[in-house]
Amino acid sequence: MRNIIILILSIYGSFGVSQEAKDLFRASDVQFYWLGVDFSHVKLIGDFAEFNSAGDKSAVEIRNRYFPKWNNLILAEPSKYDIKGMLRKGELVYEIGMISNLNASAPIEDMEAYNNPKYSRNDIAKWVESYPTDEVSASANKAIGIVFIAEALNKSSVEAYYHFVAMNLKTKEILIHDRLRGEPAGFGLRNYWAGSIYKVIKTIEKTKYKSWKAKYK
Repeated sequence: MRNIIILILSIYGSFGVSQEAKDLFRASDVQFYWLGVDFSHVKLIGDFAEFNSAGDKSAVEIRNRYFPKWNNLILAEPSKYDIKGMLRKGELVYEIGMISNLNASAPIEDMEAYNNPKYSRNDIAKWVESYPTDEVSASANKAIGIVFIAEALNKSSVEAYYHFVAMNLKTKEILIHDRLRGEPAGFGLRNYWAGSIYKVIKTIEKTKYKSWKAKYK
């Protein structure tokens, strides 16, 4: 009898946190969180300067000054960096503290590189598994987190790559994963690479959301 009760409770508990990819595309009681852009594994390729060849920026300065700038810009200009519109969501919790902490402690020794690392889904899953998500969704029984994991900012080829991840915040299961390209644009180092994030947001809003919906719903 005791074993039966334990089995019932475990089944009930699994339903409580069993978010699915299709929850992203339907009305439900799932709470959605924007976690931010994770730069803790990004590679910086090429000459990082404020304008042309003037004002070179070191990896330390990119981490300490620009990782926060790029994430805070999304919060400061939500109508332009429209995460809600991208996901077709009226309600969204912006909670970037966990990702901001990871970015602040990102190792800089190998951040500057010559080639794009082309991270695999296994790479992404390993990093997502290490996220301290209890800091984010302690009060939410059903929660999905959305994060962009930056792969490379490539000044040489004028492009950036980000991995879109929708994850179950309780189990850390990846529900949807896609690697996306964004072209930088704008004046100044902050706006230039923020432009690549903007392009990825618009790509999801205009094309990827529909293809994901067809695939997962």
